[in-house]
Amino acid sequence: MAECSTPAQPPATPPEHDTLCWGREAHVTLGHTVAIVNSAAKHGVTARVLPAVKRLLDGVADVEFVETDSPRHALEIARDAAGFDTVIAVGGDGTVHEVLNGIMARPETDRPALTIIPTGSGNDYARTLGISFDLPEAVRQIASGERKRVDVGLCNGIWFNNSVAVGLDARVTAKAVEMKVTTGWSGLPLYLRSLFFVLFNQYHSHELRVTFDGGEPADLDLLIVAMTHGPTYGGGFFITPDSVPDDGVLDVCVIRSIPLAEALWRLPFVILGKHTRMRPVTMSRHTSVLIESAEPVAGQIDGEVLLDTRYEVTTYPGGLEVVVPRKS
Repeated sequence: MAECSTPAQPPATPPEHDTLCWGREAHVTLGHTVAIVNSAAKHGVTARVLPAVKRLLDGVADVEFVETDSPRHALEIARDAAGFDTVIAVGGDGTVHEVLNGIMARPETDRPALTIIPTGSGNDYARTLGISFDLPEAVRQIASGERKRVDVGLCNGIWFNNSVAVGLDARVTAKAVEMKVTTGWSGLPLYLRSLFFVLFNQYHSHELRVTFDGGEPADLDLLIVAMTHGPTYGGGFFITPDSVPDDGVLDVCVIRSIPLAEALWRLPFVILGKHTRMRPVTMSRHTSVLIESAEPVAGQIDGEVLLDTRYEVTTYPGGLEVVVPRKS
């Protein structure tokens, strides 16, 4: 049999000898697999590419496909995924977030691994795991991938894989959810449009009490507190550019209150991840963060928006098994 190859530009339909190689590796890596498909992701784009996903995986792995039909349905499917070795989230970060919470609701000894075919409008966690946004390449990567343990976080009883943020950027996330419906925009352009709306209409800081790792609390006037397991959120906004998902800590970006004019000229540096040494910014790493406020303040957990006076964030090192591209 020919040896497996990984061409720089993978074909839309894998050649036969590659399929055989994929299949042998995929059955070992993926095992019995369920693919949870959010057909509504990216305004129906996922539904249109689903036949291609099925064709690419046909004969490669033992995969059952289940399409979601309502909010939280992906969570329910993953929670009930008894007997499966792997769950593939086919969609964007919202789908991944639901699937993660379903997996973590299962008994600890019976949790399948998570992997992703990114077809949504925001694919930050796929970027964190190194999974390609190109459909054939993403299938190739996970079919011939490897299993590894990564960190998973918990905030106010909700599991997260990528990020939690409190303050201005959570208001941006809330606006992005609204604008996604009304404009049809997605990804980083949607986040930027929502950001500018919030900057010019809802710009203000918050008086927050922040406690790191159970230490002494500090009362601070802050724009943003972001805690992550990966470098980006908002579809490619490099808020914690050095963050990795398997170091056992949360990367924390704190941005103190500054005038709007200063925020506007610093914004491009934040988008590109060049803000980490700037005056109003503090970067640090912790295993737990407690944020308290006298009044409810907006927060987002992997894009899920909530309003609360207390955010208790903890990371669990190696708490999640994932399938990622095999290192060369």
